[in-house]
Amino acid sequence: MRKVVLLGVLASLVAALAAAPAGAQTSDPNCFTADPPPVTKPAQPLRFGITPRAAGSVGGAQGSVAPEDDLRAIAALRELRPDGRALVMRLNRLFWADGDEGIRRFARYVDDYAAAGFEVESQVRYHPPEGSEGDIEGWERYVRAVVRELGKRPALTALSITNEANFDGSRNTSDGAYAGVVDALVRGTIVARSELDAMGRGDVQLGFSMMWRYKPDSDRRFWEQIGAKADANPGFRGALDYVGLQIYPGLVWPPAPLADRTAGEETVEALTLLRHCYMPKAKLGPEVATWISENGYATNLGRTEQTQVTDLRSTLDAVHAWSGELGVTDYRYFNLRDNDSDGSDLFSAVGLLRDDYSRKPAFAVLGGLIAQMGAPPGARSPGGPSSGPAAGSQSGLSVRVRRRGRRTLVVTGRVLGAPCRGRVVVAVGPRVRRPRLRPDCRFRTLVPARRTRARRATLTVRFGRTLVRRRVRVA
Repeated sequence: MRKVVLLGVLASLVAALAAAPAGAQTSDPNCFTADPPPVTKPAQPLRFGITPRAAGSVGGAQGSVAPEDDLRAIAALRELRPDGRALVMRLNRLFWADGDEGIRRFARYVDDYAAAGFEVESQVRYHPPEGSEGDIEGWERYVRAVVRELGKRPALTALSITNEANFDGSRNTSDGAYAGVVDALVRGTIVARSELDAMGRGDVQLGFSMMWRYKPDSDRRFWEQIGAKADANPGFRGALDYVGLQIYPGLVWPPAPLADRTAGEETVEALTLLRHCYMPKAKLGPEVATWISENGYATNLGRTEQTQVTDLRSTLDAVHAWSGELGVTDYRYFNLRDNDSDGSDLFSAVGLLRDDYSRKPAFAVLGGLIAQMGAPPGARSPGGPSSGPAAGSQSGLSVRVRRRGRRTLVVTGRVLGAPCRGRVVVAVGPRVRRPRLRPDCRFRTLVPARRTRARRATLTVRFGRTLVRRRVRVA
């Protein structure tokens, strides 16, 4: 099951792509192919991260994993992270089905990585308990419980609500295999943001992920469904910080390397389609960042450690070059160590370490790329392409807007790239606020959002010469 679960999917995708007109662009409703846009914005530092624990096995159950040694893993992680650069731990298998025990286990993981000096983020997997599939109220209670436990830990930086909700072919790895997953994605994001705000943790970022690729028509419907659910649940778009792309060129799609295409070219085309074709279907604009939330290259199944190095370099060179243009802020490698270096599962051997913790050549290569391209510790993703510095400015603004009830906007943000001395001015029409800048360069204010003649108004946030404008709903 593990090796063949994708074969029917891949066959249908190959047929669909073969039938697509040559040169189809992002106007195609099924988002088949696109040329990356010209690079007009400078590259931005990437916040790097890695999945430090076992990879999930494709199919209905987890395959074998060589015995883990947490001390050796921590030593490798410290070696991988260059001085002055962030390396976030991405925890990947927190299941609703595991209940309170799973939450306690992941809280221990956060504490352990924090004690070792790392920031941490976590998936919050829908993967329901038996008999609870489609029970969205029960899921909301679970999400709140996760946020209350993990959110009180300062090391927590982000949560990913559901995993690969567009893919229904692998119950062990992907939440799209369960009924009600789009409701779980939308409602889970809303209640997570509500709970984080109540805890004073507006700095914790929220997002969701998609697998690249699945069947084109079902991927299109997935994004259209998110848009429809978001229209019915207006708090979703304001609560969302990022969309994660989970992409494995040469392993999942395309299932083998193409002679005339590099891994970097495959990845940037996928990011282009995500930003300019899929996200607009859900009315997600440039204020929502794009992440590479999973990317890895296998060294089993006929692939080599040298091709892992080549593909990793190609991918990161391309992602960094287009990061400003496509609003890419974060990159996560999947994963640290092989589950089984001689295994036959698709994800048995995508690690930077062999299953005995010896280093593959790609381990040192990734460390060098983090030193070259990486963001500093404590950085938060500044958002999509429109959130960076204004032309000619020496600073930037990261701004988030969400609603509290019908009459209030909550505006939070951070000054980026310069000493945060000066005044922030927030305005919606005639209503002006001047929030105090905290020592960490963050600010927060409440702005009345009473309905006028129009249902939307322009929010402006100004710091010095830097100006961010957003259209916001005031109805």
